[in-house]
Amino acid sequence: MKALFHCSVVAIAIVCGALFFSIAAGGQTLQVTRLAILPLAKGTPPVDSNRQAPDCREPELIAEERLDAGAQDKITGCLQQALEKELPGKLVPQNERTGADELLVYMKKSGTLKAHALKLGEKLQASHVLAGTVVRYRERKGTAYGADRPASVAFSVYLLDVKTGDIVWSGAFDRTQQSLSENLFDAPAFFKGGAKWLTAQELSCRGADDIAGKLKSAIAGKSGK
Repeated sequence: MKALFHCSVVAIAIVCGALFFSIAAGGQTLQVTRLAILPLAKGTPPVDSNRQAPDCREPELIAEERLDAGAQDKITGCLQQALEKELPGKLVPQNERTGADELLVYMKKSGTLKAHALKLGEKLQASHVLAGTVVRYRERKGTAYGADRPASVAFSVYLLDVKTGDIVWSGAFDRTQQSLSENLFDAPAFFKGGAKWLTAQELSCRGADDIAGKLKSAIAGKSGK
């Protein structure tokens, strides 16, 4: 297995996997005037529940595997930075969240993610809230130029309209890094990543950048896909 993932200066690493987006607003322009982010939760709904993550309480969510400590906080931070860059002036500033995080801790075990998001949106006077869950956050084993195991990250996000309570946009990021010799078709991602093995946080922030860009396109009235 070590030989499979070991890399050289010439063929180091690329990112492959899946990046999915869907717009539940029928392709219409999203009227996002003020956006808040609900800290991401861990896990996904039970397979037999037929529910989306926002319809679940956090204790009901099931993690694909044991997540690294602080995984959801790291991805939430990446999303915050990416959205501040792509949607300047629309994101609720961190200094306006006073009291909001305490509210979420109080609600954590009693309501669904959707209820948390809408309550947060009302408190922060946001038009929309981005909620989501972390499915996988697996750190690489090794260094930037030689890894026994690549980083692997998967998370989903849902944009909720605070006024109607509807999910108006959603996206998901699911990627595992591979060596250049394993996948020659994703060379642009290889060079974009700096021709090295990424950490899980670096991979997460790339996913956050992609999602922020797609959301920006949806708000601008483009396809977002």
